[in-house]
Parts: sequence; C-alpha cells; structure tokens
Amino acid sequence: MAASSRPEGPGSAPKKPGLQGITAVCEVTGGGEKVYAVAVEYDVNINPASLSLDSYSVAVTPAATGYSPGMPEAVDKNDTAQPPQPRAVQAIYTNDAPARRMDRASVPGRFVVAEFAHDPDLSIPTTDSEKVSLTQLRDVRTTDGKVYAASATNYSNVGQRGDSVSIRGLEGWEQNHWWWDDSRATWLEYSIYLPKSFLAKGGDEKSYPLVLAVTHSGTSYNGTCKETLTETCIASIWGMPEVQEAHECVVITPRYERTTMNDYWEHTYDVENTYRLIQSLMSNTWNYGNPNLDDRRDKVLKIDPKRVYCTGWSMGAMTSLWLMAKHPDTFAGGLIIAGQQRPADVATLAGQNVLIITGTADGKATPWNEKCVPVWRKAGAKVTRPEETLDPALIFPVDDQKVLTGQVNRYLDEGGNITFLTFEGVDHMASARKFFYVKAARDWLLRQVKA
Repeated sequence: MAASSRPEGPGSAPKKPGLQGITAVCEVTGGGEKVYAVAVEYDVNINPASLSLDSYSVAVTPAATGYSPGMPEAVDKNDTAQPPQPRAVQAIYTNDAPARRMDRASVPGRFVVAEFAHDPDLSIPTTDSEKVSLTQLRDVRTTDGKVYAASATNYSNVGQRGDSVSIRGLEGWEQNHWWWDDSRATWLEYSIYLPKSFLAKGGDEKSYPLVLAVTHSGTSYNGTCKETLTETCIASIWGMPEVQEAHECVVITPRYERTTMNDYWEHTYDVENTYRLIQSLMSNTWNYGNPNLDDRRDKVLKIDPKRVYCTGWSMGAMTSLWLMAKHPDTFAGGLIIAGQQRPADVATLAGQNVLIITGTADGKATPWNEKCVPVWRKAGAKVTRPEETLDPALIFPVDDQKVLTGQVNRYLDEGGNITFLTFEGVDHMASARKFFYVKAARDWLLRQVKA
C-alpha cells in the first residue's frame, strides 16, 4: 500500500541523484493506525555504515483535532492543521522496500528506514495522521562511495496524487470488491485477504480456511474499505504476517453503508447479504483476483467448508451471533468480542463452538450474554462461564502472554462448546482495542473444524 507522489512509469522523468522522497511507514493497532517509521528513498543503494541515529530529523503531524480512532465518519484525521511533532529515531537501517524490518537489520537497498520507539500497549488510541516530514542532517554514502551531502531541505510525504504511505499487513488485501446478486438487484462491498501461498504457483489447487471479520458501526456510513482495515485491528490482524504464518487463511471484511444491526435487535438486508457472500465463496467459483496481476489472474479460490469462521466487535459481533444462529450448519466457530443478542434469537448456538469475550465495565454485552447462558444450557450446550475475571494487563506486550495463554487455555480445555470470559475493568470501546490481541483466542478459533 505504498502510494508514491513521485510520477513513475513510461515517459516519466529519470531519477536525479540523491534523495527521491519519503514514505510514512505505519502499522494498524488496536488503537488505530500509527506511524512507526519514515522510509527515505534514494536513487541507488545506501551504505548502512554511513548512517547514525542523528542522520535525519523526523516529525509526524498529529491527527486532526476531534479525531477518534474507530470513528472515521466524525473527523478525517489527515485533514489537520496541527504542527509537525519531532519524533526521536531509535533504530536506523537500509531496506529494499519502504517498510520496517522486525530484526531492524540492514539489507542491501535504496531505502533508509528511520524507526521510532512505540508503546508495547497496542490498545492506546493513536494521535497520528499519515503525514510525516524529514530533513537530512548528515552526509549519507551510497554503496559505491558517492556522498549525498546534508541539506536544509525539508521533505514531506504529502503529494498531489495522495500521501506516500506504507501500512504493514495490508499488502495481501484487495479492497473495493463487490458481491452482486442479480436476482435481487442488491450488492455488498468488501475487502479480501489472499494468502501468500494462493498467490504462488499452484495456489489455486489448495483449499483455505475462511474468516469473516465484521467491523463495527463506526466504519459504516462515510467510511471506506481502507478504514475498515486501518481504524481498528478487527479485520487486519488476521492478515498480519505473524498470524498468517501460524494460521494461513482467507479473510473477508464487508464495508457497510449503514448500521447493520441496532440495539433493538433490528437488522438490515446487509446481514443476509453477508451470508450470501460467504455462500458464494464456499461455492469455489471466486475468480475475481486482480486480472492485471500475474499472481492473481485466472485463479479460482477454494474454501474448506469445514473451516469457515466468523468474528467481530460490537455491531460486528452482533452480526456474527445472528449469522451463526440463523445458519448453524455453516460455521466451525465464532470469536465474539463485546457483542450481544436477544437470548431467544440465539438459542441455536447451543450446538456450536463459540468463544465470547467481554469486559466487566461493558454494560450491554456482559449482562446480555449472562442472560443467554441459561438458554444455551437448557438447549443442551456445555457452557464454561468462570467466576474469575481476567487481567487485561496480561495482554501486552503481545510477545509475553504466557500467563494469559495458560489461563485462557485452562478454561477452553474444560470442554465447553461455549466459553464466556470477561476481563476486569474493560469497557465496550477498550474491548475492541485489546481483545483481538489475545493470541490463545485466535488460535482456538482457527483450530475448530466442523464435523
């Protein structure tokens, strides 16, 4: 998703020696999209030995006043008049693309990545726009010994054709697809993540698990496909490289133009359209991969019918519960984050695999799911509902969840087909920012297989 403001292609001007432009290197977190680094592009490979932490001064422009991550229809974060704020560089290295390297080690390339420190608590709401600026303070050498001298020129990633932005984890996503039903003259816009192995030679001979990730009402209305992927991690986390490495799967997320389900239990036709989109994918006829790209052209996507899952938060969780209840033979499992339904409407979940996670400070999702527990038990479900609440402080940093994983797995191992867990002190909004990072929950979902 690196969109350059510099013209390229046939007929474009040849590159001039030196610094070509800069790119904001971002990551989607539970707290929204954050700028993690700035990538500096040169015309030739740069010698990493010539770089130091003070080679550049870097700044990030704060988001517009009033912006709230997860609610893009309220304020456009990039429509900002805020002054740029300096950002300290913590690591610097060369790369062959405008992207971070997890090991922060240099590889041959013409991009210099100036990376910042970031808070390990990925639920903290972002204050960043996508606008960055940079000045080269010290000389930089190319690998063939040429010196590009320091300069007072201030570079920005803002361009006439859009800001230059690279977002980790969005590379495999295709946005702005449309599912269309000629029989009813109705449509649904969605984005789809295609696994790397599908894009490789022979990838269309394999069947893949499918995750339906439904976002919340804040990404409806004036939202875009990009915003369903970047305003929260509800959908995008399933396409992150480290998640795909452990559980390769296809992911789809719809972009609705309205709230699909409200607090009166009313819903729009988009809910059933979402199910029909799932049906169309399960028919193993999907061949809409970008026809202009060799690794997608003419490939037919195959879905494993025993490994279809749904997940979501708030409105997305309510939609997921409804879909599972009305189509009980479709889904192998559901991960429900802070969603609720009327107990009588979801009695059929008693025979399905469901993991529900809420917070004690969520005055809707937690009590409504409590009301569902006896209904599910009466209908034959084995429900695990511990009295103990979990500690949200154990979620971050995400690479140190040993204690939390042990706690979650202990409850999952009790053998209930419905497990209902609650974290202490977490309210409705914070649940979206935190709970999708519970690795044991994601792992549980993608282990489920329909009989």
